[in-house]
Amino acid sequence: MKQANVEGVVFSEYYPGEMISGWGTEVNVEGEKKVVEYRTFCAEAGFFDLMGTQLVAGRYFEDDLVSDANKVVVNECFLRESGFSNPIGGKIARGESPYEIVGVVKDFHFRPVNEAIEPLVIRNEGRAYEALVQLKTGNFKALQQTFENIREAASELSPNFPVDVTFFDRAVQKMYVSEVKFQRIFTLFSLCAIAISCLGILAMSLFAAQQRVKEIGIRKVNGAKVSEILTMLNKDFVKWVVAAFVIATPIAYYTMISWLENFAYKTSLNWWIFAL
Repeated sequence: MKQANVEGVVFSEYYPGEMISGWGTEVNVEGEKKVVEYRTFCAEAGFFDLMGTQLVAGRYFEDDLVSDANKVVVNECFLRESGFSNPIGGKIARGESPYEIVGVVKDFHFRPVNEAIEPLVIRNEGRAYEALVQLKTGNFKALQQTFENIREAASELSPNFPVDVTFFDRAVQKMYVSEVKFQRIFTLFSLCAIAISCLGILAMSLFAAQQRVKEIGIRKVNGAKVSEILTMLNKDFVKWVVAAFVIATPIAYYTMISWLENFAYKTSLNWWIFAL
């Protein structure tokens, strides 16, 4: 925090791409006990402001309050899964000293967006080991110097552990590296397939036109219009293109539907996409 370009530092068990623990514990929902499965990590109180989460009910826990030691903040999905109507003050089993819910945040994506948002519990515990650093400069030289200062300070505090610095957006990007690779490969093969097919049609059309030069000349002399001659030459190609379209459409539709099933949030396939 002594660095000129550092605006805030928060410790957390979570940053994009980091594995998040999955727990299944008992909650007391208005006198009725129910087992709920959820994701959970611990973080400092400043995590919520740094990440820009939206408080729906209750409050955030405080680091400097001893009474907030076992307090937790949950997301809206946790409420839906558990059945809490009045979550503030609700208990989540944890040995002899259960966690107590003090706040509810609006659902946010903490895993890749092709996965549905799961119940989440953010705990106020001191086992957070990732330092989230908010910077207040976009100058490259200043950032490089700040990184060196951060590495030096962190190495002094913990000399036995290497310091790894990564940008937040790069951490998010790593969550979708497989989708990005698939997109690039699919685009490349699609362009190659389209180019090859167009070259094939071009070669066939030139060959057909050369074979019918005399016929075209006779029709022209007899007063045929250019549009009529083009229709005569193209109708055979159009017939095969339409046949290929009829065969390809259901295959493409089934393939796309199967691929989209891997995503929790997806677009719908409309007829006009194929028509276009």
